[in-house]
Amino acid sequence: MTDQELKDLVASLSINQQKMAEEAAISRKNLSEEMSKSRKENDKGMKELRQQIGGIANKFGSFTEGLALPSMTKILTEKFGMTTINPSVRVRDKNGNEQEIDVLAYANGECVIS
Repeated sequence: MTDQELKDLVASLSINQQKMAEEAAISRKNLSEEMSKSRKENDKGMKELRQQIGGIANKFGSFTEGLALPSMTKILTEKFGMTTINPSVRVRDKNGNEQEIDVLAYANGECVIS
């Protein structure tokens, strides 16, 4: 191999190496963009899933409370003499803090919170 052929080979290898580096940079950029897009889609999907699970949990809680309310009403009136029974009471204070009371019962001014 002559000196010129060797120089041409080195130049060719250098060009090929530069092309490969450029292609690798483009591939990394494309991969990064795809991963970012995928991450955003996953975040959106997870948000929707959390909302759906929260809705199911609320419905299940309401269902369970509905099953227990007739028995609670009977016990509160017969055993404790409660005259007023209110299911699902929400109270909000002046600061905007909210509290949910599943059953609020009272008689003669005395209150039992459940």
